Amino acid sequence: MSAKKQNKEPSFEEELARLEALTEQMEGGDLPLDILLSTYEEGSKLAKNLMERLNAAKAKLSEVTADKDGRISIEPSEIVSQSSLLDDLDD
Repeated sequence: MSAKKQNKEPSFEEELARLEALTEQMEGGDLPLDILLSTYEEGSKLAKNLMERLNAAKAKLSEVTADKDGRISIEPSEIVSQSSLLDDLDD
């Protein structure tokens, strides 16, 4: 197998599914403390990465417009202003 395929970054959806699975494990209440802490750390890293990826995608979806005077403005597109499951993570 080539190095490209072995180092392929998981998709956004794959990482989100992993984060959801980790959350379910932690909410189960059956994990020993050391496993709970490592699961939490992994989940925190995943959440941070997902937020970075989501923010990068939102930035790509901004609309650049020019008014009649030639002034340029950048506005979030309608898609960007919709809420996301990860929005609560910023709080």
